[in-house]
Amino acid sequence: MSNFSKIVIIIFIILTFFYIKEKCGIQINNILSSIKGIPKIEMNTEKVKNKEEIVKKPTEIPTEKTVKKEAEKAYIYFLALDSEDNGIYKKVEREIPQGENKLEFAIKELLKGPNIVEKAQGAYSEVPKTTKLLGIKQKGDKVIIDFNSDFQYGGGTDSVYSRMMQLIKTAINNTKNKKIYLYLDGKQVNFIGGEGIMITQPLNEKSLES
Repeated sequence: MSNFSKIVIIIFIILTFFYIKEKCGIQINNILSSIKGIPKIEMNTEKVKNKEEIVKKPTEIPTEKTVKKEAEKAYIYFLALDSEDNGIYKKVEREIPQGENKLEFAIKELLKGPNIVEKAQGAYSEVPKTTKLLGIKQKGDKVIIDFNSDFQYGGGTDSVYSRMMQLIKTAINNTKNKKIYLYLDGKQVNFIGGEGIMITQPLNEKSLES
């Protein structure tokens, strides 16, 4: 038998064992290593291992710890003009920092007034800049918002009415099932402003209707 014939037979044998290995799982390394002149063949088992890892690895189910919670938002009301130059109350959003009380954060943002972007979009506020929050107290379902007396001064009746509605809308939209009362310098007010706008408490959308 010629050398060429021997090479052909050896190649045929190798191909045959590879085929049997894929179909029947026979370990051909041991068989081939017994045949003189044929080196031991290293099989790549990476794909098989990867498949086993996929089968063994449990499906991960998202939990409260793995799912990032969306930041809670507070809603603040400023003033603006619509396309026909009519006055409207403009609602804006603020992300509440972790650990902050929603209502208290919203009231503080109301006192700060609109930010640069909101001002560029036409938002403004009638709340006097000298207004200070003296505190927010909660007793059961009653919530007391206490400002210094500067809240009622400056501007005419329309200005006082607008700032009151800013406060009412902001307070109502950042509380649930609470009765909200306005205090100035520690005392509940039933009239506000130089011309004495009557206030019905607890605060609601109709509190300024006489």
